[in-house]
Amino acid sequence: MTAYALTPLFTLPGEKTKHPAKYTDALLPSFVRMLRGCTRILDPFGGTGKVFLLEYWLPGVQIDAVEIEPEWAAQHPKTTLGNALYLPWPAATFDAVCTSPAYGNRMADALLSDVYKRRTYASELARELHPDNGGRLQWGDRYRAFHVDAWTEARRVLRPGGRMVLNIKDHIRDGKLQRVTDWHTQALTDLGFVVQDHVKVNCPGMRFGRNGNTRVDYESVILLELRNDAKARSH
Repeated sequence: MTAYALTPLFTLPGEKTKHPAKYTDALLPSFVRMLRGCTRILDPFGGTGKVFLLEYWLPGVQIDAVEIEPEWAAQHPKTTLGNALYLPWPAATFDAVCTSPAYGNRMADALLSDVYKRRTYASELARELHPDNGGRLQWGDRYRAFHVDAWTEARRVLRPGGRMVLNIKDHIRDGKLQRVTDWHTQALTDLGFVVQDHVKVNCPGMRFGRNGNTRVDYESVILLELRNDAKARSH
């Protein structure tokens, strides 16, 4: 695994409203390297808009992001409040998608009233998530079906030969490794993408709660390319 570094051109901005799973800064060098030469990039799971930091290292690039929860979408003026399953752009608009879907781990737990602090998507918003938010889905059939739909829609707006830069992570459930990364890679391959690169970035994650001592200590950044002969399907 090769390490990459970025020159700190600016101070990273703070957040107005907490998001429990924003991009880790250590991922940004891999994003930049994999996206060089792209001119228009989409993040369909935009969160608080951290993807727009890439503009500092990719001058001239146009970035769009979609976020389904209003509190997080409001944190960046370029973020579109919308739904990753129904993107508001015509086919073949973008030459790259750069995104990080929810991992299907315990961050998807619903609001709970107990003595334990649960750092989840719902707890940070103090309400239940939108029904079409993948962050509410535990790893399983519903999670997988949702993301096949989301990746099909992302492929629709991606130009043939375009790039997909995917940040994803496995997790431990009941003592067993859940191979979320392999599933996403295969799902995208089935949709006509070809893996070009796979970088593992050291990101230990939170060390409390169930399985706190058995976390997967890295996140994957995977570069895939959409085959020119892959047929985009309308959603």
